[in-house]
Amino acid sequence: MSSFLSLQGIDWAGMSARGVVIVITWLVVWLLLRYVGRWLTRFFERVADQTTDRTGLQVMRSLLDAAVIMIGVLITLAALGLTSMVTSLLTAAGVAGIIIGFAVKDVAANLISGMLLLADHPFSLGDVVSAGNVLGTVENIALRSTRIRSPDGPVVTVPNSVIAANAITNFTINPNRRFETIWTLPLDADAEAAKQILLQVAAAEPRLMPDVLPQVLMGDIRNGSFDLRLICQAPNAVWAEVQSDLKRALVAHARERDLAAGLPAQIVFTAPNGAG
Repeated sequence: MSSFLSLQGIDWAGMSARGVVIVITWLVVWLLLRYVGRWLTRFFERVADQTTDRTGLQVMRSLLDAAVIMIGVLITLAALGLTSMVTSLLTAAGVAGIIIGFAVKDVAANLISGMLLLADHPFSLGDVVSAGNVLGTVENIALRSTRIRSPDGPVVTVPNSVIAANAITNFTINPNRRFETIWTLPLDADAEAAKQILLQVAAAEPRLMPDVLPQVLMGDIRNGSFDLRLICQAPNAVWAEVQSDLKRALVAHARERDLAAGLPAQIVFTAPNGAG
């Protein structure tokens, strides 16, 4: 009889409500783990051609799974009435979170920036880019940083937060690259003749883009000289060689036309010994 009375004193409604909350909580946790895992798997497949950092992506997935499970544990403890334990855990987690946050804030910023770069896809492996004030070929894209090989040879590791915070120029997306050749002439030089020489030099270069006509524009004008700007476009693969060859041809044409004779010269007069 006493056992029956003790059973009658149990708050069956409250226990049922807590049981329902716990079941729903872990059902949601299971669904999140399942569908977040599927989303991350699809995301990994979509960025497979952009990064070789499989370890970093798996670590990100493990961290997300751990965060979801931890939230489920806290909700379960709260449903069981262990409020003091939940408060202690949250307080400890808050203090630890502040300490860890200050310690790894740069790492977290790089990881988030890496995910955004992979999702936005501003460049791929092998692209020639200017990112984070570094110009070169992208060799590796990881969650924390990106490695870019500069034209001089060294490989520069740039944090992803730096890349994401600056403008990114991708020279590979557009197959052509614009460049300028500047010719500085004295004020007494024949500007029209110099313009024709520039156009002849450009017309003799077969690697320039045929659908983009070269232009010659007047540049800066100074006290003793002025600039003519030859504007052309060439394929990315040969634009540096084309620019160098155009300058070499320009020097040869200038010598043939004797335009160098009009360059300003400095004449120095010296006084004889004993002059006052």
